[in-house]
Amino acid sequence: MAGAEESIVNRCSSNTGRVFGVVYSSRGNRPVALWSWRFWYLQRSKRVWFQLDDPTSATRLLLFRFDGRPILHRSQVAAWQARHGPRPAPVVWGKWPGVGLARGPRDCQLFLTIWSRWSWLHPRACGRPGRFSVEPIEP
Repeated sequence: MAGAEESIVNRCSSNTGRVFGVVYSSRGNRPVALWSWRFWYLQRSKRVWFQLDDPTSATRLLLFRFDGRPILHRSQVAAWQARHGPRPAPVVWGKWPGVGLARGPRDCQLFLTIWSRWSWLHPRACGRPGRFSVEPIEP
């Protein structure tokens, strides 16, 4: 089932290069003021949004990153390291990254759901959606 989840959860449209996060949002895709510690620590439903040139162009697998480090489900780590080596060390999440296409704030279309536990452990990401990026995985 993990393979099926991976292909469904991580499939999305993208443009050809790396795109950086633009804005965070709370429930209902409401944009959040930067540097809101209350949002970062207390809001359970957080998203970082990306603005794509053409979200309907081609469907590809996407790789999300934080500070240049790939965000991977724990089951993907061994295969990643076998192909790419230990650097950069991946950001490991215990749940599959939640992603999707929707109408978001500031004309963004693609979102990555941020897990509450991860956000509690990474306060340096508060107010800095540009530390997240997304890029197509080349075949």
